[in-house]
Amino acid sequence: MKSIHYVPPLVALIIAAAWLTYLRGSNSALEQNNLSLQKKIAESRNATVLQNERASAVAKSPKPKREKKSSEKESKPLTEFMPTASDFNELVLLNNNEGVRFNLTAACRRLETLASEMSGDELVRAYTLMASLPVDAPFRNYLESLMLNQLKKKNPEFAFSQLIAKCQNEDTGPIKMGDFNEWLARDPAAATTWYESQLATQVFDKTLDGKTPNMVPFEAAFMMSLLASDPAAAEQRMNNIPPDLRASLGAYVWDVPKENSKAFVDLLRKSMPVEEYMAILRKNSLTEYNFSYGSKSDPKNVQKNLDSLGFTPAERSTLMAQFFTEFAQGRAVSERWTMPSREKFDEQRKWIQAIDPSSADRATGFALQSYLEESKTTSAQDFVEKVAMDYHGSGAGDEILLPLVEGSANGSIPFPKDRARVMATKISDDSIREEMLQKLN
Repeated sequence: MKSIHYVPPLVALIIAAAWLTYLRGSNSALEQNNLSLQKKIAESRNATVLQNERASAVAKSPKPKREKKSSEKESKPLTEFMPTASDFNELVLLNNNEGVRFNLTAACRRLETLASEMSGDELVRAYTLMASLPVDAPFRNYLESLMLNQLKKKNPEFAFSQLIAKCQNEDTGPIKMGDFNEWLARDPAAATTWYESQLATQVFDKTLDGKTPNMVPFEAAFMMSLLASDPAAAEQRMNNIPPDLRASLGAYVWDVPKENSKAFVDLLRKSMPVEEYMAILRKNSLTEYNFSYGSKSDPKNVQKNLDSLGFTPAERSTLMAQFFTEFAQGRAVSERWTMPSREKFDEQRKWIQAIDPSSADRATGFALQSYLEESKTTSAQDFVEKVAMDYHGSGAGDEILLPLVEGSANGSIPFPKDRARVMATKISDDSIREEMLQKLN
């Protein structure tokens, strides 16, 4: 065979050898790529685990305190957190889908943090933007309240103007405007100028009933700021509040410095009936919260406190009656489906007797009347009748019977007149006894 006959097979062998070499190279490259990819995946997983471990360790151990630099103490601009308006929209709308759980989400915590770090101008823009967002009412109310609380410090003119508008356009009370006193103390000139401008534009005259309850927190703030320096001006501020709205002052004057206590109590005495101003004082810081529901204060300490405030016998009697009445109403609600507790009433009566013995019978009588009025059950009728008759039979005065007898006579409580007549015959004062029996006929 000639040599030329061997050429084709040789060429084929060379081509086959080259192809096998290429395939081996490709497989090797693929293996290298796979190994590289596997390595990267493993490194990524290890880094994630390490990062989680570090985060867990940081969360479990207290962070060391460090002095913040002046640049860190400044409010960070909104653009550092939300470069565009769509970021704010996205965060709000994302949380909007959480329903009643919106205040438990991480997004909500993020919004709270942002609100505290945003400037006044940024908050105003965000608040204005809220009007165009399709947000559920509860979440919208939450966000608006969050922003306005921050704006009270950063742009109070805008914040309080919005709050006034909300009170007049919605069925909400003026309680959230109670922080005006902080602005007045911080910048009296600006706060006064703003308030006078509101009066000049008659924004407070837009209420339907004409009572302008929205003025109360503002006038209260001015009144309290003048209490020590200019009592006459403070009284004038009180006179700016309509008499039928003065009882609502309590929410705005509860924290009174003790050095101003005499001037404060005197101002209240001049301005409203004893029942109204004692209701304010009962829940005021001056009484040291001795008359909050369920109070267990030492009677001697309570006596000392009342003496320091110069309360008259009539004021003490009113105070004790109000406190015992509120206690009785609470007991009536909690015992509506159970038997009334004589033990609780006995404990409360003894506490009042230890503070002011002369007020105990009247306070007990009004408490029993209120218990029956709130409960409206047959068992409550039996309970109050037995308690009142037992106390009276043990030496208590007629004042413990009179509220039940009078309440039956005028129909204010569901107490049968025949039982009230029996009770009226026990009254020791002849003239009062005859008067009550006449009313029960």
